[in-house]
Amino acid sequence: MTTSALFAGLATLDIVQLVEALPSPNQKVAALDFTVCAGGPAANAAVAFAHCGGAATLATALPEHPLAAPLRADLERCGVEIVAAASYDGPPITASIMITRATGDRAVVSPTGVATAGALEPTHEASLDGVSAVLIDGYFPSVSLPIAARARAAGVPVILDAGSHKPHTDAMVAACDIAVVSDDYAPPGTAGSPDRVVDHVLGLGASAAVITRGSRPVLYRTRTADGSVAIPPVSPVRDTLGAGDFFHGALAWRIASLGRDDARLAEDIAFASAVVARSLGSFGTRAWLEKENG
Repeated sequence: MTTSALFAGLATLDIVQLVEALPSPNQKVAALDFTVCAGGPAANAAVAFAHCGGAATLATALPEHPLAAPLRADLERCGVEIVAAASYDGPPITASIMITRATGDRAVVSPTGVATAGALEPTHEASLDGVSAVLIDGYFPSVSLPIAARARAAGVPVILDAGSHKPHTDAMVAACDIAVVSDDYAPPGTAGSPDRVVDHVLGLGASAAVITRGSRPVLYRTRTADGSVAIPPVSPVRDTLGAGDFFHGALAWRIASLGRDDARLAEDIAFASAVVARSLGSFGTRAWLEKENG
């Protein structure tokens, strides 16, 4: 039986340009390369999960708009089933992204206010039948939180991609089993200190906390253990876009396929980190998939 997971959160239309350097004010630069694809933490995590061999379903909010078509088509090409759980007016949330060639660093502009406001009314309920893990990404809480509640009630582990701290993030942490945050995650009173951040996360009810820190070792703590996991070296790094999302998708794959086990969390993190490493050597969020599939 194919391992299945449900991903709930943001799907965007990404316009990605490769540049020598970010433009100065009032300057035009020529892109060295460009790509158009779906993006968003939950969407890219679902792509990574499908690439690992699982059946991924994405529950998100999408508008009835022509620009939603290429977003849908890209995810379907990547093996992700889409459930439009809610809708909003206008075009899909679109991200303008520039990648600096020498470093792979990204600069992102995206209007995500509609995805964090929490005012959307879900119109379709995503099924949990056969689902072995759920990942939520902190966006569209009116879609994600009910899914997380149903999953936990059914004994399905819930993983949170928290990214940065937002006003509603604490409710998301309280709804999950494993909270994965970045080193930018700094709830009030923590000053970004890893120990304080982990204390905050576990204090809200999560049973495990993971902090990703770019190329530095990933930190983790459960109720019974803590430690760090080194990141495989990558040289050269071509593009960091989507790296965190792919980490979460690969981690979800391990938990969905092998079961939730805090004693194995370091191994799961190492697996996810190895998947991310393979994604860093090419421009865009899809070239590495095509290379490995080919």
